[in-house]
Amino acid sequence: MTDGVVAIAMTLLVLDIDVPEGLRGQALVDALDDVQGQVGTFLLSAVVIALFWRAHHLVLRDAEWINGSLFWCNVAFLALVSLIPFPTRVLADYGQQPLGPGLYGAVIGTAALVLYLMAVLVARGSGPRRPSPPFPAQACVFLLSVGIAQYAPMAAVYSWTASVPLSVLAHRRAGRRSRASRP
Repeated sequence: MTDGVVAIAMTLLVLDIDVPEGLRGQALVDALDDVQGQVGTFLLSAVVIALFWRAHHLVLRDAEWINGSLFWCNVAFLALVSLIPFPTRVLADYGQQPLGPGLYGAVIGTAALVLYLMAVLVARGSGPRRPSPPFPAQACVFLLSVGIAQYAPMAAVYSWTASVPLSVLAHRRAGRRSRASRP
């Protein structure tokens, strides 16, 4: 099911990129210039969706069971992933206004937070041998960017890059905790 949602979400991303037919010369160059922002947001969201897809598989591969809480978290996560094409389009069209980065940050941050909750549920259900998931740095960065977007929309967009090093640090710290707790 996850693979299908991811495939459809990625397909919907690219359908928003449109160049009128029959253009030639400078009109074609101008039309391609006009869709540059859409291509950029497509690439951003394609990478985000791919990372969510991979993380989702990693979280659920060790799940020994799926209870009601995990089921509904999964449904919420998949709904948020399927929603990503909408804030991507809003970001492409309104990236200079608070709404574009704010909405994008809210959807991506919430999806990351729900995925983290799923990881916590799986870890708790797997007993003491399973370490706690790393701190949800991506969720925090994207959710904080919603507030930043209200004052400086482009600063909110640039703030998303902080999720990469913060996630690496969170994973390293979680790895150290896991090794330290082993007998």
